[in-house]
Amino acid sequence: MNFKFKDKKIIPKVALIGRPNVGKSTLLNRLTRTRNALVDSTPGLTRDRRYAELKWEGLTMQLIDTGGMDRSPDLDSISRIVHEQSLKAVEESDLLLIVLDVKEGLTPADREIIDTLRSYKKPYLVIINKVDNPSHELDLGEFYELGVNEVIPVSAEHGRGINALMTRVVDVFKHMDLPLEDSPADLEGLAQELKQDEEQPVKVALIGRPNTGKSSLLNRLAGEPRMIVTDVPGTTRDAIDTLLQRPGRKDILLTDTAGIRRKARVSDKIEKFSIIKAINVIKACDIVLIVMDISEGITDQDKRLIGYTERYGRACITLFNKCDLIRQDQSLVKLRSGELERAKRFIPYSPHLNISALTGKRVNRILPLIDDVYIDFNTLINTGSINSVLQKALAKRTPPISRGHHLKLYYTTQVATKPPTFLLFANYPDVIPSQYKRFLANQFREQLGLKQTPILILFRKRERRA
Repeated sequence: MNFKFKDKKIIPKVALIGRPNVGKSTLLNRLTRTRNALVDSTPGLTRDRRYAELKWEGLTMQLIDTGGMDRSPDLDSISRIVHEQSLKAVEESDLLLIVLDVKEGLTPADREIIDTLRSYKKPYLVIINKVDNPSHELDLGEFYELGVNEVIPVSAEHGRGINALMTRVVDVFKHMDLPLEDSPADLEGLAQELKQDEEQPVKVALIGRPNTGKSSLLNRLAGEPRMIVTDVPGTTRDAIDTLLQRPGRKDILLTDTAGIRRKARVSDKIEKFSIIKAINVIKACDIVLIVMDISEGITDQDKRLIGYTERYGRACITLFNKCDLIRQDQSLVKLRSGELERAKRFIPYSPHLNISALTGKRVNRILPLIDDVYIDFNTLINTGSINSVLQKALAKRTPPISRGHHLKLYYTTQVATKPPTFLLFANYPDVIPSQYKRFLANQFREQLGLKQTPILILFRKRERRA
């Protein structure tokens, strides 16, 4: 079954709302069958809104995990930000899943949250979490004091009640008349999104192993000591944002992340959280600056970090820091260049600089390079030009026979930016060899002049005409 609203497919948004530590992130992990959301008994671990896609009975929806609502008058600044982030999730969602804790019972804070959410006039379901066994269902009665006709008991940790919950969610959406979203192939809609994006800063993440000089580089770029810079690996525990405002040019939001160690060397739980946070920053940014220590060379972990940028389709700039340490040894510089070329064989589009955050050498080239890469990363191409590129690529290399099928590629259109993403219609999209997909991506990049950005090509079967 494929749900459609007003004859157009959309992706409705579902927000998980409630007090901190009621199990919202555990529920997100259970529903998506992942461990993407951080889960711990420490309240307030989730601070930002976290998004995840879920498909259930033919309906695709987007889940929004939140850090938790707290209306206490004596909140610290971080707790206030978390509360505001939760309200933003409420505003953008189509359905609220209000999560309460059966073990704590109905609290005054729960009542305040319900009263606040009702003012938004959004449809909602009340979820009672941590109902780990049938005996806990005896404690559900008090939650009906909220004036609701139904509460849905679940155990996010053990998976009890999840099917019943999702049946209700799907039922709610079947009876809703949701607003339309633009077709993904609607270039006018994409152009409007680009126009709205002009006011947003370029999001740039600094990642690397511990003690490669990320914070020193951020200080150099920002022109002031915003980060604590020491020789002790792991000083930066969380992702920290610094906004560079540039009159007449797009602002840049630099995010310094904790150093990412090899998993076998990560034992401290908070450091594991920092690593996951850093990976989430990569997913959310536009451009990744991978900072490496040229004196140490390319490590396996550096290669993994490069792989993360390819996996998540992020634009990338590689930086060899501390070049002042080996400036007299040209043979070592040549050796490092060879190591880097081999490590970057799957992201040949990413530019590179040798720099010194300590002396400032070549650091002044980074921001102009970010601007150039972002232009490619955010480019919109008209349909005629893209199909001309496709025909030239087909003339250069005919699609191979794959699994006994003669492959045919019909036409293409751009469906997204960041990175430029193209939808290509074929007769057998599921059997196109990976090497031919890479060939097409390289042809698109070369012929469209997008030399410094990843290219994503999606394949779809062309429906037969009646």
